[in-house]
Amino acid sequence: MRIEDKVNEIVELSILDVTDLSVEHLSYMFDVHILYNHQSNFYVQKAGVDIIGLKFDKRHEMFKAFCHEAGHMFLHATNQKEMPQTFNQLQEAEAEKFALLLQLPENLIIKNGWYEPIDLMKEFNVSEEVAIKRLQMLKSRAEVLQLQF
Repeated sequence: MRIEDKVNEIVELSILDVTDLSVEHLSYMFDVHILYNHQSNFYVQKAGVDIIGLKFDKRHEMFKAFCHEAGHMFLHATNQKEMPQTFNQLQEAEAEKFALLLQLPENLIIKNGWYEPIDLMKEFNVSEEVAIKRLQMLKSRAEVLQLQF
């Protein structure tokens, strides 16, 4: 399953509008415990319990980190400490893509007709660079699936 499809499936079950894009809401929906700390962001599973550690930071940075770590939770079943560096780099890239897709869900963008970078910047509190990257991803996906965008 492609990362886009996985994220869209998750979003369909847990995000109705932009107010649902928060650590609190998504941690509840994903049944994951949050461990706030001063050191690092991480994901671990202990005794069958999913735990995302979030380093104290600005709210939008913590949400971005949460989405990244959720990517590891949903996509990866390996311990990065035991894997080759190149494999870890691949997993980090996948988690970054997952985070971007989760932070700016396709269904909300399309449903609301937010097709300009300024729309995404305003609605999702992201930089212009992030907004443009997400719109380019949507355009590419539409071309591959032969959808109107």
